[in-house]
Amino acid sequence: MKKPDVKRTSVETTRRPVVVPQTYKMSVGMRLGPPTLRIRNLQQTLSFYQNDIGLRAIGNHPDRQDGLGIVELGFPDSKEPLLALKHHPDAKPTGHDCAGLYHYAILVPDRKSLSSTYLAIGNTGLVYEGFADHTVSESLYLHDNEQNGIEIYADRPRNTWAPFMELMKKGGSSDMRNFVSLNKPLNIDFLLGELSRDERNNPTAFPAGARIGHIHLRVTNLQRSVRFYHEKLGLDIIGNLPDIGAAFFSVGGYHHHIGMNTWHSEDGKPHERGEAGLENFVLNLPDQASIDALAQQLGSSFTARDEDHLTILDPDGIEIIVRAGGDNP
Repeated sequence: MKKPDVKRTSVETTRRPVVVPQTYKMSVGMRLGPPTLRIRNLQQTLSFYQNDIGLRAIGNHPDRQDGLGIVELGFPDSKEPLLALKHHPDAKPTGHDCAGLYHYAILVPDRKSLSSTYLAIGNTGLVYEGFADHTVSESLYLHDNEQNGIEIYADRPRNTWAPFMELMKKGGSSDMRNFVSLNKPLNIDFLLGELSRDERNNPTAFPAGARIGHIHLRVTNLQRSVRFYHEKLGLDIIGNLPDIGAAFFSVGGYHHHIGMNTWHSEDGKPHERGEAGLENFVLNLPDQASIDALAQQLGSSFTARDEDHLTILDPDGIEIIVRAGGDNP
């Protein structure tokens, strides 16, 4: 989530949220699958994720379309990877003013896991770039060696989310102080109180596993993207906040599965295939009937339909893969 300072978003202050109809709703069983990153230096990136972050290579295969190699990273006992790396040494570099990935977010199951992960990754020498208490969650922020944004977070109990969700429902607030009050510095000492002395001395990254909790995108036109993700994909709008240049979407009452902002990318360049950074992200729906319903809703908006998935391009050219998969808790 991690909001920038107010000055960066002042260009948005004269705008108001669009009101759009929703004739289709995405299944509440949707869950996020692994994002794929197109990376230039495979060995350095593998070193980062395996030696510093604590993931493991659990599979590899060539891409069916272009033949480029894909390495899947995750946990040894997991059936699905957490992340995929697509090796393309000549991938076009991108800047923050382009549509693409702001960060992908790794959700750990509890505060103790977040505390242990914080220490284990920090002990490798990596420097975190930010910490935040978002009221609904507590978060660590960093970038990988190719400047892909990463959030690692733990959710607070759902019965504590009401103030945040109510503010989102109201469209943020004309008083930015109300929004800022729900996004505070993370109390690291309090977080570390989850661990015993022995656990602090021997921390493990992701001791109880993890999954992708949300994806946060850079977009070039906020309200155009709001219409697409709400009207076309059927996601619920949790917060449509043009005053701060951001919007958040989910299913099933979650605080957000998809976030987006125009903090650096407003009126910027759309995403182009072959660029370094986010190649695609995955939405897993519960069954084939859910995929068929989405395909009918999208009509010609999706670019291709294979036997087991849909490939969709959002208004900025960001690729979304929709597959039949598990249930989102």
